[in-house]
Formats: sequence, structure tokens, C-alpha cells
Amino acid sequence: MTTVRRVVGVAVGGAVLVVASAGSAWAHECYNASRSAQGNAGASNSQAWLTVSVVDFANSGEEFPAELADCFLGNWFAGGGPETFTIHVKGANGTGGVIAENAPPAQLADGRGIDHIEEAYGALFEASLLPCFGG
Repeated sequence: MTTVRRVVGVAVGGAVLVVASAGSAWAHECYNASRSAQGNAGASNSQAWLTVSVVDFANSGEEFPAELADCFLGNWFAGGGPETFTIHVKGANGTGGVIAENAPPAQLADGRGIDHIEEAYGALFEASLLPCFGG
């Protein structure tokens, strides 16, 4: 019985570590929640914005094991997660990508203007990944 508890504890601990590290990849990424797909395409032509694919992110193997990608993506899209984010990567002065760092947290997930991915989609991210560990 002790061995079973230890295995379960390691598995749960690993799941928490994976979720925490993967979520931090998007922790302060700013995106314009109000901009249209056409607007995002135009913004991607600048050096300040970059469109990233959630499918590419999940399959990169950098943030969590590749064998979890299909499970995560199925849950992500079933939960209403977007296919892409056009994120701010460069400030007007050539530094940083955080343009809403002083905004109140409620404004960072309201679906209008500049939002942070973590505030807007952090709960969906965790809900999409945790079941992949059998939880």
C-alpha cells in the first residue's frame, strides 16, 4: 500500500510540476483579445507582435511531454480555447513584451483590449492538461 501511495504521489507531483512550468510559459504574454483574425494577421507583419499556434506549442515537446499533446489539445479545443494567440513580443522602446503589467487583474481577462494569456486562459490550460494524467 505504501508503494502505491508513493507512485500516486510522484505522479500527482509530476503533473503539478508540468502544469506549473507549462503555464508559466504564457504567464505574462499580452494579446489583444478584441482584435479580429484579420487584425492579428496584420499585426503579425510587425516586429512587435507574433502569432503562435497552440497546436505547435503543445507539440513542441518543450513545455510538457509530447505524449500529452493530443490529450491536452482535445480538452483545450473542447473547452473553447483558441487555435492561436498573437502576442506582444517587443515594446515601443525595443524591450519586453508586457504592455499591461500595471492593469488590475480583472482587466487582464475580460476579453476586451489587452489581456494576459495566463489570466484569461490559465484555468482552461490546467483543466485541459490535468485529465491527461488520469486526474
